[in-house]
Amino acid sequence: MVTQYPDFWKVVIGNGPLGAFLGFIAIGFFCAAVSLLIEVVNRDVASANTPVKTSWKFMFAANFARLVANLLCIPIVIRLIYEYVDFKWMLFLTIGIGFGVDRLALLLKKFGVLTTDKLAKEVADKLAPTDPTITVKP
Repeated sequence: MVTQYPDFWKVVIGNGPLGAFLGFIAIGFFCAAVSLLIEVVNRDVASANTPVKTSWKFMFAANFARLVANLLCIPIVIRLIYEYVDFKWMLFLTIGIGFGVDRLALLLKKFGVLTTDKLAKEVADKLAPTDPTITVKP
């Protein structure tokens, strides 16, 4: 497949090997997931919009736009620097990219750019009967 359209793949993955590029993307996604889990663990359970018990449905609903931003931005940022940075430094940069892109998405979420409040409210409404600590806003 890669040999069929070499010019296309050179633009998509750069001059490096495909396996390394995909590996760096996987590491970036892993670091973004760790960043998200840190945020979930440190959530404000006293908030009226957050379940006291950890709810994976609510977490995905409340952070859907953030997750999509991570899925789109991490490969692009890695591709932009993958070709120009020495291979031995790329791993460290990838870790920074994973955490940095997720933190940027979190910042944008706090400013109201990447919000999925409507989806999170729908999930909270469904969870409210089983978690009495959720106060559903009208």
